[in-house]
Amino acid sequence: MAFAKLTRIILFVVAGISILVILFFYIGPKSVSDYDALVERVDNAVSSPDIAPVAPMPVIDTTLTDSLAIAENLADVQRAEEERMNAHVVGEQELPTVREVTTGWEYLIYFRTDIALIWAYILVFITMIAAIVFPLIAVFSNPKALVRLLLVLAGAAVLVVISYLLSQDTPIQITGYTGTENSDPGTLRMIDTVLFITYMLFGLALGSILYAIISRAFK
Repeated sequence: MAFAKLTRIILFVVAGISILVILFFYIGPKSVSDYDALVERVDNAVSSPDIAPVAPMPVIDTTLTDSLAIAENLADVQRAEEERMNAHVVGEQELPTVREVTTGWEYLIYFRTDIALIWAYILVFITMIAAIVFPLIAVFSNPKALVRLLLVLAGAAVLVVISYLLSQDTPIQITGYTGTENSDPGTLRMIDTVLFITYMLFGLALGSILYAIISRAFK
C-alpha cells in the first residue's frame, strides 16, 4: 500500500512538472513585450561583430614633390593604420554571455527549448527506471508477474519504435546557431524520437491519472 501511494505521488509530481514545462514553452515568450526583439538582441550581443573589410593599405608615394600631396598621402597612410588597429582591438574584445545581457526571466525564456529537452531526457530516464525497477519488484514478489514484465518491455519497445518511425531528420531553424549538430541526421532523428516518447509518456501518465480518479469516483 505504501509503495502504491509513493508511486501515485511520483506520478502526480512528474505530470505537474510536465504541464508547467509545456505551458512555459508555449506561453513564456508571450510574457515579454517582443520575443523576436529579445532573441535578436541576445544574438547580436553574444555573436562576434561583423568587421567590415579594411581598405587596402596605402603606401607612401616617394615620387611626389608637392608638399600638399605628400601631406595627404601621409595622412591616408596614418588613417589606414588606425583603422586596422581599431579593427584588431574590436576583434579581440571578450563577448558577453547570455546571462549578462538578459534578466533572469528573459534568460529562462531564451533557453526554453533547452529546458524542455532537459526535462524530456529526465522523463526518459525516469521511464527507464520505472520500466525496469518496478517490474523487477513485482517479479520478485510474485513470479507469475514475469508475464507482465515481458508485456511492459514489449510495450516500451513498441513505443520507441513508433517514436522513431514518426521522427524526422529535418534541420531545425535556430537563430544564431552555427554548429554542425543541427545538420546531423542521426542527432536530429534522436532528438525527435525522444520528444515523441516524451509526448506519449505524458499522455499515458495523464490518462492513467484521469482513469484512477474516475474509477474511484464510481466505486
